[in-house]
Amino acid sequence: MRMWIGKVALGFALTGLLAGAPAMVALAQADAIKERKDNRQEMRKAMGAIKAVIDAKGDAKTVVPLAERLVNLEKAFSGHFPAGSDKGETKALPAVWSDWNGFLAASKNTQEAATKLAQVAAAGDLAGVGQQFGAVGASCNACHDKYRAK
Repeated sequence: MRMWIGKVALGFALTGLLAGAPAMVALAQADAIKERKDNRQEMRKAMGAIKAVIDAKGDAKTVVPLAERLVNLEKAFSGHFPAGSDKGETKALPAVWSDWNGFLAASKNTQEAATKLAQVAAAGDLAGVGQQFGAVGASCNACHDKYRAK
């Protein structure tokens, strides 16, 4: 009798967990979307700060930590696209998931462009910073063209 009651209780517990599973999945999807939006907001802030240094003809070396921030944000970015996070308030196109290797390659291009920006900035070359800033922007745009809705 006790074993039967234990099995019934376990059944109810599992039913309760499974009933809550869709809500947990939806929360995880929303979290992933929020994380990637936050990541891109931080990218925009860093890019804006770099642009301000270029426009002010400031010290190129102050761009180094900003460029390194771009690299780290981009490295983390692909981790914010788990399966199922294509639903909800997102501009990510289905191509992110259907062409995952292409998406990763586009992200790697941005990482490499930002790494080179940090190197040019470390050398104190403000003109080079301006040129490489353009290359970082171009790599962002190339990814947006294929993987982000307008």
